[in-house]
Amino acid sequence: MATTNILGPARSRVDGPLKVTGRAKYAVEFVVPQCSYAWPVESNIAKGKITAIDSKAAQAAPGVLKILTHENAPKIKKASGGMMKGIPGEQRNPLSDDEVYYAGQYVALVVARTIEQARYAASLVRVSYAPEEPLLNMEDAEHKAKKPKKNNDEHVQLTKGDVESALQNHDLVRLEQTYYTPTETHNPIEMSGTIAQWDGDKKLNVWDATQFVKGVQNLLAESFDLEVENVRVVSPFVGGAFGCKGATWPHVLLAAMAAKATGTPVKFHLPRKLMFTGTGHRTPTRQTLTMAATTDGKLQAIRHVSDTLTSPVAEFTESCGARSTGLMYACPAIRVEETVFPVNIATPTFMRAPGECPGTFALECALDELSYLLQMDPVQLRLTNHADNHPTKDVPFSAKHLKEAYQLGAEKFGWSKREAMHSKMRDGNLLVGWGMATATYPAHKMSAAAKATLRADGSALVQCATHDLGTGAYTAFTQISSEQLGVPFEKVTFELGKSDFPFGPVAGGSNSTGTVGTAIHEVALLLHGALADLAIADSKSSLHGAKKDDIAMVVPGRIGFKNDSAKSDSYTDILRRAGKDAIAVESKLGAPEENKKLAFQSWGAQFCEVKIDPLLPRVQVTRFVSVINGGRIVNEKTARSQIMGGVVMGIGMALTEETAYDPKTGMPVTANLADYHVPTNADIPPIEVHFVGEPDFAFNPIGARGLGEIGITGTAAAVANAVYHATGKRVRDLPITPDKLM
Repeated sequence: MATTNILGPARSRVDGPLKVTGRAKYAVEFVVPQCSYAWPVESNIAKGKITAIDSKAAQAAPGVLKILTHENAPKIKKASGGMMKGIPGEQRNPLSDDEVYYAGQYVALVVARTIEQARYAASLVRVSYAPEEPLLNMEDAEHKAKKPKKNNDEHVQLTKGDVESALQNHDLVRLEQTYYTPTETHNPIEMSGTIAQWDGDKKLNVWDATQFVKGVQNLLAESFDLEVENVRVVSPFVGGAFGCKGATWPHVLLAAMAAKATGTPVKFHLPRKLMFTGTGHRTPTRQTLTMAATTDGKLQAIRHVSDTLTSPVAEFTESCGARSTGLMYACPAIRVEETVFPVNIATPTFMRAPGECPGTFALECALDELSYLLQMDPVQLRLTNHADNHPTKDVPFSAKHLKEAYQLGAEKFGWSKREAMHSKMRDGNLLVGWGMATATYPAHKMSAAAKATLRADGSALVQCATHDLGTGAYTAFTQISSEQLGVPFEKVTFELGKSDFPFGPVAGGSNSTGTVGTAIHEVALLLHGALADLAIADSKSSLHGAKKDDIAMVVPGRIGFKNDSAKSDSYTDILRRAGKDAIAVESKLGAPEENKKLAFQSWGAQFCEVKIDPLLPRVQVTRFVSVINGGRIVNEKTARSQIMGGVVMGIGMALTEETAYDPKTGMPVTANLADYHVPTNADIPPIEVHFVGEPDFAFNPIGARGLGEIGITGTAAAVANAVYHATGKRVRDLPITPDKLM
């Protein structure tokens, strides 16, 4: 049943009581009898070969069951994976050879009766190496650089029009600057972890902190040569992820290998330190933006050149330019180039808005710089270059309301009171700066299926192997199920997080609400059809003998004639008369429908105020307004929380977050939350969130696009632009720490 409301009810989380009382069980909290514990031995060199492993002292330590190395570890297949079959974090299987590709690589695994025993024994293992000279930065890896053509079937290198001619036109205002973002590491409150338990040789049970239970299931089945249905993966709650739990990392495979080798269930729970080497990170970027515009602000050419890193054991592309400059502004000439450098550092991976997040930082800072050269208001510059059509695909955007986002954001923020020149606004002795930027994220749609069971008491159960990363998915899917099935919210139970359920995609790319919501819509139609079959065959029903195609849900709880809703029958009466306690239907898994006549993208406007003491130039964000166009908003309360979380993470990107590596060993030196600084309550002001637009029914039948990632895009640029407005100092390399403003 369609709705035209942009904001759904602001319902509280259905899983809230479980979480606040501690009854919500996360992966490693499940109690598995006779469980052993694993602790890894990490490489302390970045490149080379293992020449010897002395594990005698460790093997003799109390409680030790097994020490796995490349010499005795169970051999497993190399899984191919894919977006439907699972995403390997590394292409190399753990403990498969004597090669070392990065510092922190697992070179041995100790399994013991307790975690304390495993950790102590791991400290006794002595590994000898033949070190080789590692490549640790772009300059070192220049000779191995590659220019990928595609990233997940999307073009990475883009060309439109004659960029070079426009850039050489001296009548145009020209800007060229380079921007840098550092390595960032996901730091969800729940560290990654896996429990693996074998049931004989052919069945495997796994509890895993994952964003993709079906992916883990498929990769484990392929790796251990098992039938897919004989691998069961459970992950009912995830304590944050931001992308690091989307891929299947070595610890998952190692837990299963160790459980097989020892004959006991094995728990491998990563400590915070291993999250910096074992589960991915955001690659550092170097981005050079070159622009040319007319004196009235109309862009004539943009060149966006990005350099990013990957590792020797997997290929990962961040796609900064393609996911920002390639689609955000109307411009007759656009060139996007990206070069990827393989280095001896652990593999990068998805991190909230991969590509879009660093890409919008560089592009939106460059546009801000251009606005000062043109002496033009930054909002007006963006309005001047607003794109009704996708700039490189040349098809219209669906349900785009970016202009309204600019207008409402400026109004709520009070943008009209902004001083045009930098260093002019003050609050007592504090410098005050106002900055803004555009937010954007694509509307992704993947494949999913769902099962719905309607009971005679009027309650319903809906199941899908999807995920809740702490973002409110349980609640949103319950709301969608209630609306689409026509069953009261309080009588709907939505279950997720188990591989037993119908297919759910990776909880990434902000696709879950739109994808799983569509599956719920499809299974609801099947359920209404099953009810119609019963009613048509029932002589006591007002729908007896009708054509099935003429029947649909007319109001919640009743099906009836589409053109005469007065003739209808209730769900409960239909089931009662049929003598059924319940009926169940399951939708089929198929490829999502593609509409190539439209481009689907979400949009937003970020407005930021900073205050800075010039004697101690620490930046304090004091106000933030975020206005988002994301199609229909299913739940007003959880949606606001999603955007607030993205903004908080963007402020951290702008001001505090950076993973630093030892230039000699390649090992992270900020591998804890004392040194890697994420924002706390004291760093974050009240964040004002608003939504504009309309449901996007051209995208899917529920009209909703994703919100998980758009909140971080443009945020770091808005902060950086506000810092320049306050101080007159342009910081182009994040994070903006006090030393850069001295």
